[in-house]
Amino acid sequence: MTNLPSTLGRDTRVLSLICTGHFMSHYSQLVLPPLFILMQTDYNVSFAALGLMITLINASGALSQIPIGFMVDRFGATRILISGLLIKTFAIGAMALTPSYELLLILAVIAGLGHAVFHPADYSILMSSIDKRRIGKAFSIHTASGTAGTAAAPIAIVLIAEFWDWKVAVLSVAMLGAATGLAMILQGNIIHDHVKQERENKSARKGLGVREGITLLFQPRFVILYLFFLTTAMISIGLNAFTVTSLVKLYGTPLIAAGAALTTFATAGVFGVLCGGFLADKTERHDLIAAIAFGLSGIVTFFMASNEVHHAAVLCCFAIIGWLLGLVRPARDMMVRAITPDGNAGKVFGFMSTGHLVGGVIVPVLYGWIIDQGEVRWIFWITAGLMMIALLCIFNPARWKAKKS
Repeated sequence: MTNLPSTLGRDTRVLSLICTGHFMSHYSQLVLPPLFILMQTDYNVSFAALGLMITLINASGALSQIPIGFMVDRFGATRILISGLLIKTFAIGAMALTPSYELLLILAVIAGLGHAVFHPADYSILMSSIDKRRIGKAFSIHTASGTAGTAAAPIAIVLIAEFWDWKVAVLSVAMLGAATGLAMILQGNIIHDHVKQERENKSARKGLGVREGITLLFQPRFVILYLFFLTTAMISIGLNAFTVTSLVKLYGTPLIAAGAALTTFATAGVFGVLCGGFLADKTERHDLIAAIAFGLSGIVTFFMASNEVHHAAVLCCFAIIGWLLGLVRPARDMMVRAITPDGNAGKVFGFMSTGHLVGGVIVPVLYGWIIDQGEVRWIFWITAGLMMIALLCIFNPARWKAKKS
């Protein structure tokens, strides 16, 4: 992706805007589940019915992410990003104003459409706006901002609901989204994407059309990296969702200690992401970073699967795994960047990001069934196996460079 001349100050301003939007996308994604206990009373529906809202948000986002990626490459990322942010946050905010469960489901679909813009638009802007010498750090900070939104949402929303009402908590998302969108509109002149560059530079390479773009996405190097995204998503989602249950059932870990292990895993992951960003700017062997990280994390996970591990050792193991998996994420993004032709970041990252949503569909059902069968130790065996599969996916695609004019 071609970069415009850039300064550290301008890069910082662009990154601040994009990361604020990414924070809001993850924050708004976790607003509803902590409030289900209160919403269930008001709407008099089952928890399964409320869970359908989250399913619809994810399904809507998964189905629309690739088409939105093509739109980003055709029309530009900035307006689509701002529109998606406002659509998602206002759709969620509107849930506080409707008395009808059926309308909640419609709003969930609309919120999913808004959520689908973030990865295609964000990465397109970052690759066009940030100096290539700092792009690895930018990717890592972008990822960390989303993780921070995930961590902040449950406690913030519950506190607001506790002091006021769940509807006020949901409405607060719309207010935060409006403030973030306004900041992007006011500061939008510092954001560049490839469409602006094409207008300013007639020789700039344009994004591919729909037929050529689909052909591009199904080239082997993109399919293999998609499998890499899918397996890394399954690893992270599985550990986030079932760490507490697995530790309690397998090792008899106290609930508080099991929760501490999950917190340690998430916190170490943030530090790993930030460290990975610095490494990503120091080397072009991003495949080697990911391979070492997955190899070591696989060894630690095999150790946990095959031994009775003390509570203190569990914390150490999850800190190591979290940090190593964090290292992988900037390297993964840089590998995608290395094979993405100019003007096609939206569709490519949109395609890759659907792996997260597909992984979120597969893992919860599979791991839940395994626990129901009383084979909890297999959670760690399968996770370690997925780490090895991810390792095998990364060598060749990382070195296949897209031809750039």
